[in-house]
Amino acid sequence: MKNNSVVATILSICILSLVSCSNTGPLTEGSIEQTAWEVEKIPGQKIPEGVTFKISFEAGTLVGEGPCNRYHATYNARGSELKIFGGIGRSNFECPANGPLELAYYNQLAQAEIFGFSGEQLVIRTKDGDLVFNNVRFSSNTK
Repeated sequence: MKNNSVVATILSICILSLVSCSNTGPLTEGSIEQTAWEVEKIPGQKIPEGVTFKISFEAGTLVGEGPCNRYHATYNARGSELKIFGGIGRSNFECPANGPLELAYYNQLAQAEIFGFSGEQLVIRTKDGDLVFNNVRFSSNTK
């Protein structure tokens, strides 16, 4: 009986460790300059099938496209620190189906604190969790 209790306690600790570390795992440093990404995860949100958010970084400007609007902002990336300046500018198309999701994405992106890489994915860490992105082909913002 005592062994079962010890095993249950150890299993509980292991499971809690895995869950609590899901947004705080170590990230590898690297450059986001001249890269492009598509969102895979937004903290606290479910992304419907077929809905995409794209973002690219070049020369201190990020640009992207959500399901409703295009957006842009000025950023500074130094080491693993990421700061978004002056808010996120965007077009203003109505989008009842995905508007709340898009707003949640902008709010999370504006709260960027650090960034890094987990395998092939870009992770932008905010106080609410991790924005996770998959790499896509880069195309210059300065066309």
